[in-house]
Amino acid sequence: MNEVRKTLEARIPGLHARIERMLAETEALYNDRTRQAPSEFVLQHARRTAAIAYKVALMEGVDPFLPALVALYHDAGKFNDGSYHEDSVPEEEHAAAIAEQMLCAFGLQRGDIESVLEALRGLYKDGFPDNAACRIVQDADRLDKLGALGVGAFFTKAALRRRGLLDALAHALSRELTYSLAAPYSMLTETGRRLAREQAAKTIAFFDDLLRDLEDWGIASFERRVIVLEEDFRTRDGSSLQRLEVTIVVPRVCPKCESPFALKHSRERGIKCERLTARFECVSCGHSGETSFCLPAVARSETAGG
Repeated sequence: MNEVRKTLEARIPGLHARIERMLAETEALYNDRTRQAPSEFVLQHARRTAAIAYKVALMEGVDPFLPALVALYHDAGKFNDGSYHEDSVPEEEHAAAIAEQMLCAFGLQRGDIESVLEALRGLYKDGFPDNAACRIVQDADRLDKLGALGVGAFFTKAALRRRGLLDALAHALSRELTYSLAAPYSMLTETGRRLAREQAAKTIAFFDDLLRDLEDWGIASFERRVIVLEEDFRTRDGSSLQRLEVTIVVPRVCPKCESPFALKHSRERGIKCERLTARFECVSCGHSGETSFCLPAVARSETAGG
């Protein structure tokens, strides 16, 4: 992170500190309005993503200045006006508006400003981005959610949402495993794909060990079920993907009556993604739960998860 700070400070003195202050202030405003405990989750994630983007840019032979700058801004619109996804505008559009105003005030050249805005908007669009900073930041954002960093963020987010261990696993582990399995296919750079294979293996191994320990100690028992989606998915490079596997983690038996769970799923198109909701319901007593997450965006027409 010091390299990111040094790079930005050398070209635009004061900008790095101003971006970090803005990120902390917007999250604090959201926490205050929703009466949540103080946190700096977005700021910390932005710092890590910028550091990863800096390294990936160097490995790709790209000047790291713009990728690091875009990475710092990429979640700036998450808590727009103290709210969280309460309008129909993608958060990257809010981030672009914040970035444009701030970068103009700091005197960044117009061409560089346009590159930052193009990269931010490209993060949520379906097509394969031409903007190198966009490709690098998208991969850095995903890499921060893998390996030891990703596991740490998983439990940090669970704590912020006041979820205990078993509740967090039931509600969110399906997303983590699905994204980990699809990660190498979701990357937009060669460096990202290579690193994703390494880091995703760490994520899967950790959660395998955790679920095994929970079962061995008689604390809880979960099973993985696979939903195979077979249809014509469009990948970001414009080709077609015929098969996508989704991993759903559910308790092995109902905690109330020890009967098995039936699993159903549905999908709907949101602002930024296609969202899958999996609902598990006890076949005897009706006890139920659900998990919902965006399906991973696949970059190229390789079979994800298969």
